[in-house]
Amino acid sequence: MESFYADPCFAIALASIIAIFGWRFISTRALCGSKENRIAKAFPPGPWAWPIIGNMHLLGNLPHKVFRDLSLRYGPVVGLRLGQKPAIAVCSSTLAREVLRTYDKVFANRPDFKLYDELFYPEDSGIVMTTQSSEWRTHRKICTSLFTSKRLQEMEHSRLQEVSNLLCDIVKESAQGEKQISIRSYVSRMSARLFMRLLQSESSFHAGGEDLPDLITQVEHQASWPLIGDLIPVLSWLDFWNLKRVRAVHNRVDTVLSAIIDQRLRETAKSSIVYDDLLQSLLSRLVDPNRTPENSEVDEALTIREVKGIILDVLAGGIHTTALTIEWGVAELLKHPSCLRRLRQEMDELLGDKKARLIVEDDLQKLTYLQCVIKEISRLHPVLPMLVPRMSSEECELGGYKIPAGTLTFVNAWAIGRDDNVWEKALEFRPERFEYKNIEIKGQCYELLPFGSGRRMCAGLPVAISMVGLTLANLVHCFNIELPDGQSPETVNTEEKNGISANKAVPTVILPKPRFPMDFYRSPPAAAA
Repeated sequence: MESFYADPCFAIALASIIAIFGWRFISTRALCGSKENRIAKAFPPGPWAWPIIGNMHLLGNLPHKVFRDLSLRYGPVVGLRLGQKPAIAVCSSTLAREVLRTYDKVFANRPDFKLYDELFYPEDSGIVMTTQSSEWRTHRKICTSLFTSKRLQEMEHSRLQEVSNLLCDIVKESAQGEKQISIRSYVSRMSARLFMRLLQSESSFHAGGEDLPDLITQVEHQASWPLIGDLIPVLSWLDFWNLKRVRAVHNRVDTVLSAIIDQRLRETAKSSIVYDDLLQSLLSRLVDPNRTPENSEVDEALTIREVKGIILDVLAGGIHTTALTIEWGVAELLKHPSCLRRLRQEMDELLGDKKARLIVEDDLQKLTYLQCVIKEISRLHPVLPMLVPRMSSEECELGGYKIPAGTLTFVNAWAIGRDDNVWEKALEFRPERFEYKNIEIKGQCYELLPFGSGRRMCAGLPVAISMVGLTLANLVHCFNIELPDGQSPETVNTEEKNGISANKAVPTVILPKPRFPMDFYRSPPAAAA
């Protein structure tokens, strides 16, 4: 995924900078590059910053890797200047703990970028990119009610059914393992169907004529980097074409969400059907548009814009991230056949003579090596390498440095997961490192932060862990996953593509050989289980 620096507007911006501000090149001393400034301001050390653009040029390609390399030179917290905004990149588990726990409230806000208002829904309408406010607390409370243990147990049949559908699709499209397939597209569709069922009790994701996984990918693409004007306000006029594209994506999203909501309102108006899903939970709080939420009699009242904002955040936060984690898992297992064999052996031993059934949720906690594999995937390939950016709301001290209010803050989960000071042979895929160790991925162990931590950690963590484990286990159990002819474990590509998520540069292609008779793959999950 390309960053916004590849846009022609950036070239125009550079030309404008040279023409308008070139005379400042010699006289301006950078915030991070000047030793005197660092001492006077006690700001963390970092690379020399160009006038006007600061260190924006460092963000053009895989910034989490760039920040990790800078931390090796400047220390665990790197000071930066992105345009006119101070920024820091935290690259150690110790300082991550300070940001996400000690100063959790201070760093709980999101950057106040125009991009987020244009792409998502403004005025704290959602969950992920909203400021820390009473609205945010209400929205998060409503959303997390969908992911309680009781609720997940009630939805287990839906998850099993979607996994079963995935297996059937793979068998059909691969001609029973004779044709190679890209696993990415299949797990993306499965993830989309599942989250649509969580949302509206239906697996269809073509409401409004849109392909939801593709649309969510476009949202992610536009959210990869802020607008130029968000970092350099004086150059905001250069965002004309970027804003046009962002608004076009938002309008497509809004059309889809409006279609979903209108359909539900029509159904409930003409029938007595009682729905028990996130959409109905949100619409039950919908206020009359002629009345303000403050004057509404509805508990935790929501406007139509808030309903759409919450839905978009749930879909954008769950569909692609779950699918991407599964794809990384398949790629690493193909690259390490001994791990794949051990995982298969663990499942066969658990099932004994009853191998011809799906792995179900009750099995997952008994599959201890599977849990180690999932943790190792999360360590090496956190889907959001630098989590979601934060912004300090007040001045604080971090690692002996003074961090001013309004500082953009990146917690580099990718760098922390590959820190040689924390992990032995950190660059190797070794699930065994988690055996007999009490290290979890639920936000309490700061050396492993795929879902973040604190009040801003991912609300969908329970369903994400469940779906990754259930899907990966059944792919390994139900297929002999092989590489296409001409490929070997050594040639499996595990490079990343630039973007807000840790996308694989090359899709993972497999030959899935079915292990069981064809009737097994056409059985409903209840019968298969």
